Amino acid sequence: QYGIEARLRYDREFVPTINDAELAEAMMQAAGPVSDVTATRAEPMTGSEDFARFLSRVPGCFAFIGNGEGSAPLHAPNYDFNDAALLHGAQVHAAIARARLPEG
Repeated sequence: QYGIEARLRYDREFVPTINDAELAEAMMQAAGPVSDVTATRAEPMTGSEDFARFLSRVPGCFAFIGNGEGSAPLHAPNYDFNDAALLHGAQVHAAIARARLPEG
């Protein structure tokens, strides 16, 4: 009726980010003593994350370390990374490494 023709090509560029349940639990256990706030998010998110490509090949765990209260959303033009979050992230990563290394 309108003389319009359309073609659609859809590529599934992004894969879901799926944490390994055992490693996610180990991360939460290790983070607890060094983090004043740890929480799990049970609800799925619709955002994409490049780290999902790693997790599709090697078991792992993706986690948010936060950016503090009142931060603009990631990718917003007024977003400003909170450098203090780096210390928090490093402490959590060090705790994970200590927990996974053999004792001795």
